[in-house]
Amino acid sequence: MPCRIRSTVALGLLFFLLAAPAWSWGSAGHHIIAIIAEQRLSPAVREKIRALLMDGKYSMLDISTCADQLRGNSRGNAGATPVNSADDMCQTLAGDVSPANRTWHYIDIPVPTKATTLEAFCPQGDCVTAKITSFAETLRTSTNDAQRRQALLFVIHLVGDIHQPLHTVDRACDNGGNSERVGFSLDGQHSDVKLHQVWDTKEVDLLMADYNVTDEHTLADALIESISPTDAEKWARATPEQIAWESYNIAVTRVYPAVPYQNFCGNQETASIETDLSLPYEEEGTRVVQVQLMKAGVRLAAILESALAGP
Repeated sequence: MPCRIRSTVALGLLFFLLAAPAWSWGSAGHHIIAIIAEQRLSPAVREKIRALLMDGKYSMLDISTCADQLRGNSRGNAGATPVNSADDMCQTLAGDVSPANRTWHYIDIPVPTKATTLEAFCPQGDCVTAKITSFAETLRTSTNDAQRRQALLFVIHLVGDIHQPLHTVDRACDNGGNSERVGFSLDGQHSDVKLHQVWDTKEVDLLMADYNVTDEHTLADALIESISPTDAEKWARATPEQIAWESYNIAVTRVYPAVPYQNFCGNQETASIETDLSLPYEEEGTRVVQVQLMKAGVRLAAILESALAGP
């Protein structure tokens, strides 16, 4: 990985991203995953996706953050008017969405746990692992294009989410790191943010700064070049459950150790003690994020190939 760049380019990137919406992985992370995956698809599967997305009117990148915009909403609920054209696009492509979709983005595996299976942490199948599996099956078997479009939209997004370590854990009711406050720095600019936000967006910001790029396609191309065929073959074999445990272990060993334990159970309004993250922690985080983005792109492509490669 390139050395940390201390530049006006990176500083400008910080100010741009601080003003951006706070999606899981950030829009940049989801876009990068979609770009990597699309580049790895066979021409036949790429064509099927183009056809599903209104004959190429939209792309995998375009819809990669739609699932966040649809959280907790159903197209038929309350007759709400879409806020903008992107929201309109997402709701048109998704159709009717269960209000339960808010919980589809994560799975709360307790830290610590002695569990060896995930069923207890996925009530009614409304969690990220179960939904990746069910939506992939819809892509594989459904003959209804509207259902398949919705499934494609969610698969693209949820495969990204499950690779963000804090989408697979809950430590003492901290809502996947949303309750902990930490100090994070980029090029000397210090900010007080949620731990979850560090791993959703800030570490991706640092990764882009490390590569001295502001364009998602440029970074995605660099990451694609870093993926070895051996690693890709190994990564592509992982099931959603295995990916969840992998991300959980990253959270336990790489994310949480630098943040003092606090018990938020019974009082979500408890003021979190702010912990300043060290430069080595932040730099290690960029290395973790780099690999997670590459794995997500490879695995998303593998899931789409498996679901859509047939007749």
